[in-house]
Amino acid sequence: MSDTSQNSFGPPPAATGYLPPYVPLFRPPGGLATALTALFSVTIGVDLLAAAFDVYVWQLLDGLLGGGSVTDADLTRADGLQALSGALQALLLVATAVVFIIWFYRVRRNADFFALDACEMKSGWAIGAWFIPIGNLWLPRKIAGEVWNASNDWDSEPRGTSQTSMNLWWVLFVASSLIGRFSSSEYADGANATELKHAAGMMIFSDVLDAMAAVFAILFVRKLTRMQVDKTTARQTQILPQPQPYS
Repeated sequence: MSDTSQNSFGPPPAATGYLPPYVPLFRPPGGLATALTALFSVTIGVDLLAAAFDVYVWQLLDGLLGGGSVTDADLTRADGLQALSGALQALLLVATAVVFIIWFYRVRRNADFFALDACEMKSGWAIGAWFIPIGNLWLPRKIAGEVWNASNDWDSEPRGTSQTSMNLWWVLFVASSLIGRFSSSEYADGANATELKHAAGMMIFSDVLDAMAAVFAILFVRKLTRMQVDKTTARQTQILPQPQPYS
């Protein structure tokens, strides 16, 4: 007795069917880019404020080492200012990181819209790469480069759009992160005024680098977003029929 229950509902399966690869829809990243522009702008201000507080601490320690008069109230104020700037930076970092990863994932998915084979790393890596120890020092940059190349309109820019903003953002971001971790650890473990002064100087450097990284992050985010929007617009113009002039 033959089994006919398999195809009781719906049309029978095609004998030699072919399913085209799934191509994700293009999702405009402009809104996220605008939010990131605002967050990075605030980051610049907070970083410069933190650098000013670090300078204040450095000057106090320098005066202490030089035999100047530094009161307990001055040291307490310095610790309070550093704690305040550190808390603001931490809160802002979390907020910016969340929005940036969402934007980063979206532009990576949009790269598949342009060409499914444009990126070697799958879209999930746009999120996971940030949480891999040591690997997060270079994997996100690799993904960003692949997305950048996929988003470039090679018809209008045969030599490719300059990646300067992306490269400077990444170098400054990695440098500020590494120096910031080192200087914070050194300041927390400082046993004397000399070590604390050196750590404060490194913290000034780290905060300035982070502010510069935020500047180039804005340029990178806005440029890549514009590249994707422009390429999508150009593609739609090529596909849609153009109105013919009246004869």
